[in-house]
Amino acid sequence: MIGVKDNRQTLAFISAIDFLTGDVLISRYVAPSEEVIDWRSKITGITQDVMTSATISGAAFRNWREARENLWQFADTSTVFVGQSLNYDLEVLGICHNRIVDSAILTAEAVFPATGPTESLPRVWSLKAVAKTLLDLDIQSGDRAHSALRDAYAVRDVIIFCIRNPEQLKSWAELRKKEEGQKGKKSRCKSKVKRNPTTSSTQDIQHKTRVLKDEFEYDIDDDDEFCLSEYARDAGWPDGWDPWSD
Repeated sequence: MIGVKDNRQTLAFISAIDFLTGDVLISRYVAPSEEVIDWRSKITGITQDVMTSATISGAAFRNWREARENLWQFADTSTVFVGQSLNYDLEVLGICHNRIVDSAILTAEAVFPATGPTESLPRVWSLKAVAKTLLDLDIQSGDRAHSALRDAYAVRDVIIFCIRNPEQLKSWAELRKKEEGQKGKKSRCKSKVKRNPTTSSTQDIQHKTRVLKDEFEYDIDDDDEFCLSEYARDAGWPDGWDPWSD
């Protein structure tokens, strides 16, 4: 995707593969039909010169409508579209389709299974993160621009893995849910510390932290989710009382 006016985005390249066979159906530039504000070259690898060359050489669709027409040569209303965050792709192609499998939704629903059909998922994971943590597959790494074709294959690999390995998907989801809980706990603690800043000196705080740590055998250095309120609660202090204030 590249940026155009009014904070919108449009298609600059399209890749589509057959999910079952892995055959490449489309992998082609798409010439923008309006002024480009941001080519997002570091991400897309596309510059104005690259697009101009592709257009002149016939290696680009004339616009997104032509790209959509070519896509429909391989699909119809009964086709299942598979992708990552497909809503963005379908939007720029002007397509409304209700037969989809979205790897972003599939993996996020594994983490948040209680989310209702009309509720928004608390968060989704990027294709890069899912491919790495679930498949140990590196994509979109280093200074290289994204490859739409490689991303398409990565989505296929993720979906196939999830279908074939439900227990491993469940284990992956449990780890992600635990991480989310730890992040939320850490965020709440930071908020409490900001609202109730201690008046003790830094040296005094460090001393009292060591005492508290030794007494309850916590290792703060090994626990990046350190939360003062939890330690205070374990020490028997009432909620909201700051034992370190003067």
